Amino acid sequence: MAVLWTWQFLTVHYNYGGNWTGLFCIRPGMPVPAFLKSEKLYIFQTSQGYDGQVFHLIAHDPWMSKGSREAIAGAAFRYQRIFVPALAWALALGQDRWVHTAYYAEILGFVFLGVYWTSKFALRRGLVPAWGLAFALTPAAITSIDRMTADVALAAFTAGFALYCEEAPRWRMLAILTCAALTRETALPIIAGYALFLFTRKQWRSAALVVATVLPAAAWLIYVSRGEPSEVPSYVNWTPLAGFFDRAIHPFVYSFSPLKNALAHGFDGLALAGVGLALVFAFRIALRREWSATAAAIYGCALAVVFLKSRAVWEDVYAFGRVLTPFLLLTMLHDLTRRPWLALLPIAMVDSRLSLNLGGQVLGILRGITGG
Repeated sequence: MAVLWTWQFLTVHYNYGGNWTGLFCIRPGMPVPAFLKSEKLYIFQTSQGYDGQVFHLIAHDPWMSKGSREAIAGAAFRYQRIFVPALAWALALGQDRWVHTAYYAEILGFVFLGVYWTSKFALRRGLVPAWGLAFALTPAAITSIDRMTADVALAAFTAGFALYCEEAPRWRMLAILTCAALTRETALPIIAGYALFLFTRKQWRSAALVVATVLPAAAWLIYVSRGEPSEVPSYVNWTPLAGFFDRAIHPFVYSFSPLKNALAHGFDGLALAGVGLALVFAFRIALRREWSATAAAIYGCALAVVFLKSRAVWEDVYAFGRVLTPFLLLTMLHDLTRRPWLALLPIAMVDSRLSLNLGGQVLGILRGITGG
């Protein structure tokens, strides 16, 4: 937490002129409701912004009473990911002037929680707890620290699931899954896989309780969708790996010099190969006919990756890296005892491309420190 907060402080100080709202990555023309007009927001003039700008509005207005809903395109789909912004609002006691600080602290708090749970998982497997630091290297943690997305919370809940899933599903596990479903819809493959595992073990009551953890998220989605259709993007293509191979065959065209384009495309390929390697790990688990709570969750996530179509997700490593972090994290944790460094390799391969995205900020910090 201390290291990542120091990174945030340095990039805000040297790259955003000390304006912490730069972490939300807000685009020009992003609608600002009247109650937020007095905020001095940092605007990225040549950017389309990022998801953090939407979570920023929701955190100020989680109950849709101040005009944020009207300012967000596809509000029902965005508002369904309510857990992180609503928790920030609660930590700020509903006071707009404290929401930003609460939000930054919450993101760091989920990094702490993810590292803590991963450390306990490693300790139970007979490894040194320092392996928990691997959580801070996940794409979801890096992206959330940089752009205030909610994915680090789901990643932390995934680590908690891996730690506690071998026990009977008690209140702690049920709370983790309920919060995960309210954080992002991408928690559903984990919940579905775990419920299926319990059904096959004839643990009917436990399976029913696990299925019931999605009910608060479902009820909230129905509530936020009232009066308008839920604009859910089409994420699924029933041709296996269609989205993965489409991204691999049709690289993104960057507005860089030829040399920088070649470098970016090379690291894009490395990041995609990291996802492919994680799929190979999942396939090997299936070949060994492993059937456990963790294996079932991995199978659910792997199926989601195989049929994930959305070009918007596959196009940018910030997108597919953070969205697929639960899958990458579960495969890493599953093989952590057998081959720890190889288990970490898919995450490291995705991180290699993330490092390019952060390169400009690093240069800005170095110039600021050296006076260059």
